[in-house]
Amino acid sequence: MACDRMNNLQDIPRIGEKMAKRFVEHFGSEEAALDAIREGDIASISGVEGVGQRYAISLVHEVRAQVEDVSISDFLKTKEAVDIYERLLDLIQQFAHTRYAKDKLHIYFPYPETKRDKIEEVRGSVSYYMDIAELLNDDNEFLKLLPQIKSLNLKYVLPRVRECAILTADHGEFEYARTRFGDKIDVQLVGNLSEFVDSARGYSHVIAADDNFLGFDLPEDIEPEFVTDLHKMEDWKIVPEKEIGFFAKNLASIECAIVVIQRIRSAGIRFFEEMDDSDLETLSTTLSLIDGSGDVKTGADPDIGRLAGILENMGSCVSTALNDANIRLDRCLSESKLTLSGQDMLKVMNGSMELKDLLEKEVYQSYRSVIRDAKEQVSGQLRLMKTELVLVESLFPDEITHPVEVDPEGLDALKQHLKRLLHRKKIEHKRNISKTLHDYHEVVQKMVREVLDFDVGFAIGCFAHEYGLTMPELIKCNGIGFVGGENLFLRSRHGSVVPIDYSVGENTYSPESSGRVVLLSGVNSGGKTSMLELIAQCVILAHMGFPTPARSLEIGLTDGLYYFAKSKGTLDAGAFETTLQEFAVVADDSSKVVLADELESITEPGASARIIAGILEVLCDNKKSMAVFVSHLSELILENTKCNVRVDGIEASGLDSELNLIVDRTPRYNYIAKSTPELIVERLARKTTGGEKAFYERLRGKF
Repeated sequence: MACDRMNNLQDIPRIGEKMAKRFVEHFGSEEAALDAIREGDIASISGVEGVGQRYAISLVHEVRAQVEDVSISDFLKTKEAVDIYERLLDLIQQFAHTRYAKDKLHIYFPYPETKRDKIEEVRGSVSYYMDIAELLNDDNEFLKLLPQIKSLNLKYVLPRVRECAILTADHGEFEYARTRFGDKIDVQLVGNLSEFVDSARGYSHVIAADDNFLGFDLPEDIEPEFVTDLHKMEDWKIVPEKEIGFFAKNLASIECAIVVIQRIRSAGIRFFEEMDDSDLETLSTTLSLIDGSGDVKTGADPDIGRLAGILENMGSCVSTALNDANIRLDRCLSESKLTLSGQDMLKVMNGSMELKDLLEKEVYQSYRSVIRDAKEQVSGQLRLMKTELVLVESLFPDEITHPVEVDPEGLDALKQHLKRLLHRKKIEHKRNISKTLHDYHEVVQKMVREVLDFDVGFAIGCFAHEYGLTMPELIKCNGIGFVGGENLFLRSRHGSVVPIDYSVGENTYSPESSGRVVLLSGVNSGGKTSMLELIAQCVILAHMGFPTPARSLEIGLTDGLYYFAKSKGTLDAGAFETTLQEFAVVADDSSKVVLADELESITEPGASARIIAGILEVLCDNKKSMAVFVSHLSELILENTKCNVRVDGIEASGLDSELNLIVDRTPRYNYIAKSTPELIVERLARKTTGGEKAFYERLRGKF
């Protein structure tokens, strides 16, 4: 299956109709699900219902195998070789800062020589990240940012927006609006002006999707937004909450990704050039205006903050002004003296003037002054604009009352006016934010994905930096040679190991011999198995396009690695037969590296030596093979073969002051090393006393 034929999920093996539906539900769309599979986003795929990590890994491997026409088993020919690869991957994953990167590292595996172009491609990418790790590996702030970035949630579902509605008298517009926006906001079909007004009063914001009611003298509390063509309106304008909600849902990841890119660039590294610095700054500033719940922050806009503050403080402010007004009015009344002229007295007496009217006339100026000051106090404290001052005029009655009281209708009118104004400002502000975010929607998805992919490469770079790995030189010869090689499994456990120099086949590091087929002999616990593991690590990492655990290394690419671990005791007839069948696969003429650890344990020593000799002869006949067999039967094997087998040895020279074996871990070329059991016996004799010591001394004498 070629990549360009993977047009739907069911084109992929093992994805049927039900599983495809789960993928679409999880990712939000089929295309998003396909992108995740193509990109090897194992972390996100693992989150699909019924899909675990193992399934996700195998699915991605299967797709990539069909796209690239190569799989893991094409190079790693034995279970033990796969085990070494997986242990290496476990080590590298420790340097991943995101789950995305930890899982996606599984897409890397060793390629055979036939895929040299893929190896070179990976080498180029990994070399780039090794350089970056040198620059950023010690930046603690940078390293703290990466774990906060996660794959974006693409299936964000907007909660229904209750305060907004689309009203229309046109059946066609109604059906279109209901289909497009009905799952997000209310859409109503109204038959006349009365229905329009009644429905509009139930919402803070109304969009009139036709001009049927345009020009009517609508009530003061109804201020619809008229839209003549709903088809031309973008989603961000009708439902700005949708775009804002998506970014709010992914806010932490997006904001951290922005800072990560800025820090990478500040280190002098070109990265994610689809957005320049000004774009990142604009996006960052816009994101600072929203919160994680999907709402716009109150202080994000000065007018919104001012209006919200007015509504919040209006009650206490009006109450204070009213209290101050009554105190002043009481003082004015207590200090006032009423002097009646004879004419006024006659008017009161003959009933042509009420005494109350006369009293009001006397205190009118004082009352007017008190009310004027109260209105100014409210306007000043609430910081009302000129257009809002007119509504303050109706807060207090013009008729003289004692005590002074607030006009409830006037207060309610002011509140409603400010609420409508605040809502319009919020809608306008949300739309501005939503438009900006909409413009960055697609590029932000690429940005976060690229930062997550950065962590994949950065993890490999940090792994190389921590262990001092170097990129190997790929040679055309059939050989492998290294200087200062260190077994990574030992390094991870012990912190440091003795560096080793070693060569097999043709390379510039083996002046003593260029043998392709080698028997490695030597002392127990001398490091033969560790040497075999080290060679396997170098072969696997080099064929992955990764750096290798040596100060310098040359390697000729091959088509496969066969690794046979040490058997656990003598095998029964059936297991012995199975083991021989496993070795039969090395008889083909492909280029290969064969590593075997103490194969002699499969049966008695004499028969084992003859079997091993026969296997080595087959490998010698294939000029494209390299092999290292660890064995204690070197001399017996040589007696049973006529081919040119090189024997190298790791030998102990004695015991140190703490009775540990003194071993030169670097093998000697063309040298049969002894297992030195006498040194083990000597150590036991020197560590014990009495009868035990005498027993070991007697055994020692046999040597």
